[in-house]
Amino acid sequence: MQHLLKLGAGMAAALSLAAPATADVSFGEDGLTGDFGKLQLRGRLSASVQLGAFDPVENPMAGTRTDTEIDGSARFSLEYTADNAWVFGVVADVDSGQEQIEGFERDEFYVYAASEYGRVEIGENDGPADTLSFHSPRVGLGQVRGDFARYSGTVALLSPFDSRDSAKVTYLSPPIEGLRIGIAYAPEFELNPDDPIPTRRTLQEDVIELGAQYVQPFGDFVVGLSGAYIYGSSDAVTGREDIESWSAGVEIRRGKLTAGAAYVDRGRSNLFPTSEEESEWNAGLAWNEERWAIAASLAIGDERGGTNSRYGIGGEYEITQNVYIAADAVLIEEEDALGVSEDGAVGIVELGVRF
Repeated sequence: MQHLLKLGAGMAAALSLAAPATADVSFGEDGLTGDFGKLQLRGRLSASVQLGAFDPVENPMAGTRTDTEIDGSARFSLEYTADNAWVFGVVADVDSGQEQIEGFERDEFYVYAASEYGRVEIGENDGPADTLSFHSPRVGLGQVRGDFARYSGTVALLSPFDSRDSAKVTYLSPPIEGLRIGIAYAPEFELNPDDPIPTRRTLQEDVIELGAQYVQPFGDFVVGLSGAYIYGSSDAVTGREDIESWSAGVEIRRGKLTAGAAYVDRGRSNLFPTSEEESEWNAGLAWNEERWAIAASLAIGDERGGTNSRYGIGGEYEITQNVYIAADAVLIEEEDALGVSEDGAVGIVELGVRF
């Protein structure tokens, strides 16, 4: 993993040396921009405050509770276009939010090279099993896979169990008659590696992600199909199973309307041998206007021998170019292996600025 990060740092340094002596750098409504000739700099900053009201799914009799969160994020990129039209870049992304939500790590650092032959990425970022998979669309705070899980319940899978933002090498092919494929290799995928109790650790090695996406217009519609498969080897000390997960998804767009759905089979990926296998169906609709968007989604999964159902609706409105408001409402219904049910609900409002 360390050699991947060193390579990324070296490439970033090389890109910075390619800049000319004079440059046009500004910060305004579109964020940070810098024109260095063949080298382009982009930066986006955001901050938000969030209020959540929720009935906890674990103890709905406790009554409605409230909580607040303050988040900030920054994303910077440098991109250099060579004389032969090859493009080289480096991306750094830091996000203080989502830390309470499993699977939402957003801190990324990677370098890339792109040409007519495809795109290669090296570093800490999402692989093709995530980026090429179609599923229920998300808007604003995410609906069934969103910020609600900060307050109660767990998020939907939407796509297969993968290596998340672990350091990896990724290749994405160019679209060929609507078909695009991707493959990634992550030497290690770790969570809680220093936990004194080995069974609490995630130690997966040699994780391979495969993804494919096919998109074609049909009359007034654009139809997309996707498939993904992930495999990894678990360290025996954790007592957990290997990663073996897959999904199939579909997305249909017509103008401002998007419909998406997917089936996800997680199996026992990174679970214990005695655990029940996990799977999920998800589906949703989204409508996108220039200054606002709204979406509704559902996800019904078999988890821990029971059923976990989530139903969400939410939207986002751009008050000005740099100020927005977003809101979600999510209902959670959980039934364990013995048929005992627990319900919960979450409502969230967020006010934010971004440049």
